[in-house]
Amino acid sequence: MNKILLIPVIIISLIIYFSLTILFLPEQYMSKEQFVPIPYLEVELSNYEIILGESFRLNILSENRGDYGDIHIVSTSFPRLENIEGIVEIVSYDFTHAPRFIIFGEEIGSKYSGGLESVNAKYASIEAMSRPIPPGLKYHMDLVITPKEIGPFIVYIKSVDIPHTNSKSHFPNIGTLDHQDEYVLVYRVNVNP
Repeated sequence: MNKILLIPVIIISLIIYFSLTILFLPEQYMSKEQFVPIPYLEVELSNYEIILGESFRLNILSENRGDYGDIHIVSTSFPRLENIEGIVEIVSYDFTHAPRFIIFGEEIGSKYSGGLESVNAKYASIEAMSRPIPPGLKYHMDLVITPKEIGPFIVYIKSVDIPHTNSKSHFPNIGTLDHQDEYVLVYRVNVNP
């Protein structure tokens, strides 16, 4: 007799539970405020003009000025180089993950999609990453660059925080677009003969 009463009680409980999870509980989860990490960069160049054969230093300081974030990425790209070997050297960094070298033709994420959209790299770059990224935490990467050709040496720099919830989740959020269709800061060093 107890089994006969127990089965309808279980069925009714399951119906109530699934009704709540489908109809009412998602609204409670969706109404919660989303975290918005806000990346920021400061870039220091040792020289804006050098002679061919000389090197210059590029020091990048990045931080999260917003809410807690899962991932903080700083990308340094070289739009006139397919390969940075023998030209760009990482002197120091304190990101939680080792910087990753991206080569010409490699498939990479684009349009702040978190990897849902991709393109093939049109030039070489370095991505440094930390995770997690609490508010106020700062990271740096210091590069020594020795250009091999005369003329302007161009560097693109950007930072993206994940979750990427809006335009505050990347820095800069206006300006020049790179091969990933993402905004970058542009730095130029003139290399003279």
